[in-house]
Amino acid sequence: MIGVLAAAVIVGVPFGLTAAGLACRPRPADAILVLGAKAKGAEPGPAMERRLRRAVRLYREGYAPLIVVSGGRRDRETGAAEADIMAHYLDRVGIHPDAVIRETASSDTVENLLFSFRIMKAAGLRSALLVTSPYHLPRALWLARKVGLEAWGCASGFGNPLYIWLYAWREIPAFWRSYLKWRWLREDI
Repeated sequence: MIGVLAAAVIVGVPFGLTAAGLACRPRPADAILVLGAKAKGAEPGPAMERRLRRAVRLYREGYAPLIVVSGGRRDRETGAAEADIMAHYLDRVGIHPDAVIRETASSDTVENLLFSFRIMKAAGLRSALLVTSPYHLPRALWLARKVGLEAWGCASGFGNPLYIWLYAWREIPAFWRSYLKWRWLREDI
């Protein structure tokens, strides 16, 4: 019985987080907010490219007139900020640079949402259609609402199923870490 319960948890938690992300449906917003992901040098990595392809499709379908790309440098990175890599990709696929706003200071999801919210608020933008990986979307939407951003979600596509499972499991402690960091930073909001 314990084995069955353990198997249900091991399979169910990642499946549940991913399914929750996939259940989100796009709605019109002031901007599409794309959260950063790993890059490969100066090019988008697979997850980042899936997020960008989804954002481009939403933009071209008229869900929002602007795209906010969010992601800064990380200690282990030596290249351009994730937001710069994403903006360059968007330019290459025909999105005019005037339609792209860059947030280049963040290093994690909490900062993505907090710093993007500040930029959007200063520009008079109140709502966002968040684009990220399916397993990441529930936490990203929760954090967006915590910082005061009116947000809806739209999951990007899938990658390697093993990675989806591993990253979905990572979301469990990430919720707790995000909550603690948000409590620490929230006085800055």
